[in-house]
Amino acid sequence: MSKNTIVLKPLSDEDINLFSNWLDKDYIYKWFCPDGDEQRADWLDEVRNVDSKHNHFNHFIVNHNDIKIGYCLYLDLHFEPEYSLENYGKTFDEGYAFEIGFLIGNEEYLNKGFGKMIVNKLEAKIIEIGGKEILADPDEENIASIKTLLSNGFIRIKDGDYRKSI
Repeated sequence: MSKNTIVLKPLSDEDINLFSNWLDKDYIYKWFCPDGDEQRADWLDEVRNVDSKHNHFNHFIVNHNDIKIGYCLYLDLHFEPEYSLENYGKTFDEGYAFEIGFLIGNEEYLNKGFGKMIVNKLEAKIIEIGGKEILADPDEENIASIKTLLSNGFIRIKDGDYRKSI
């Protein structure tokens, strides 16, 4: 399994139904939609970019050998000051800090190291645009995501606050 077999492609309109189906899977829904169906609807609005407030989000479908296996995103935290204050205790300058999120929707690819490769690819994209810090806010019970972040060099600041300087 090589990192070169993972490709992040911008999420397209044709991918939204697949993403929606992945959100419905119990092992994804509990982490991405802990507040229920309203949060699920928010995710779908976000990926559809219903309004301009989501322009600083970058959504991707994860492909492995041309098979769509997952989803990931990064966003510039400068444009989410209330959120970053609440979750990370501070605000950030534009282009400095980016939050990431990821999921593997195709069960055949779980527990095989693909999460680590996805985070690595997201990091490369953030480095390419000049980012200095990557943050993630997994639920502390989401052991798989936390292990993935730690294996990629993130450090735990506090519950739900994992960071990596780049």
